[in-house]
Amino acid sequence: MGRTSIYMVIGMTVIFLLFGKSMSDVATSAIDNSITYYENTQRYNIAVAGANLACNQIFMDNTWREGFSDMDFNGGVVNVTCYDSASGKVLITSTGTYQSTTSEVKVLLSPSSFSKFAMYCGNVSAAAKLRDGDTINGPIHFNNKLVTSGSPVFYGKATMGSLQTTSGTPKFLGGYESGVNIPFPDYSSNATSIKDAATSAGYYQSGGQLWVEFRSDGYVRYKTTTAGSYSAYMPLSTFASNGKICVNDGELHVLGTLSGTVTLASTVTPSTTPSATVGSTFIEDELRYATDPLTNPASTDMLGIVSAGDLTIQKMPMRIDGNLFTDQNATLNSAYRNNTPMKQIKVVGTFMSRNMNSTDFGTGTNKGANFYMKYDTRVESNPPSDFPYPTTNSFEILSWYE
Repeated sequence: MGRTSIYMVIGMTVIFLLFGKSMSDVATSAIDNSITYYENTQRYNIAVAGANLACNQIFMDNTWREGFSDMDFNGGVVNVTCYDSASGKVLITSTGTYQSTTSEVKVLLSPSSFSKFAMYCGNVSAAAKLRDGDTINGPIHFNNKLVTSGSPVFYGKATMGSLQTTSGTPKFLGGYESGVNIPFPDYSSNATSIKDAATSAGYYQSGGQLWVEFRSDGYVRYKTTTAGSYSAYMPLSTFASNGKICVNDGELHVLGTLSGTVTLASTVTPSTTPSATVGSTFIEDELRYATDPLTNPASTDMLGIVSAGDLTIQKMPMRIDGNLFTDQNATLNSAYRNNTPMKQIKVVGTFMSRNMNSTDFGTGTNKGANFYMKYDTRVESNPPSDFPYPTTNSFEILSWYE
């Protein structure tokens, strides 16, 4: 009995010794894991902080590229470099060091372009409102102010100088930000490029009227007076081999279904003031792509219209596929501004206008046109050639690698 008891005591002692060692090992391992986790987290946080600091510097000053060298931060060190790529993108590399080990974060910034806006207006009169039934499906910027009446719907982010709500509650499903200043761009260099290209290998006309009608099989016809007869249909490549069509100091009238890539312009000579017959553009009827990008995102049809003077939509309801730019006013034919009930103008693409006045698209609360803007995401990577989409002198985060 005595010997058995001794064996039992020895056995229990060994068991408790082994158990105690195991518990000690677990505790030590837990402490090691906790320390490792803390150190890794510190390195990561230091690297992220460096990336955020660099982004902030570039957002405040888009020419900043100094970076940070061995900057003490939160018990560690951060190093940041900024690299300019040939495409205009900026790569920020932030390295956080803590306890002699590093963590790295890379941020790729891309120049912000006017092509990101579904709808942009530089100057809006106090009575020019987006109203009940208006829908903007994409980002929007109104530089001086955005005025709303009723409950227009904004699916993308809306930015503006100030927001004025005269009645109802606008629905900002993508959020909104006021106090944003992005001045209307100068388009003169784009107009010159289009004019020169049209002169060399496209179609160029000086003065008068130019009517262009596209056909879905890639053919086009034209005429030079309202009452005149159209030419025979011809391949677009024959009419304007480089896809550039320009009338200078005249009127541009356009309609039809486009198969291909075209940039049209109604320009004016320097010092000439646009008018109803000089530098103006008229969308006479439906203007569509042969391959609808809403049902087939692989569509390669792309249209740009650049107008020195007013851009007038001649009828409604109307669908317009393309990217529209006017250095003056976007407007609806006066015969339709009193129309009741309102009818829809649907634009699949982008719409940029220097000005918008109170009666441009309707003379009363329930008169004129309802807007449906559907942003064509293809323009961000493949805009119409020579279309005025300059950068906004700022950057956007394109990707964030950790």
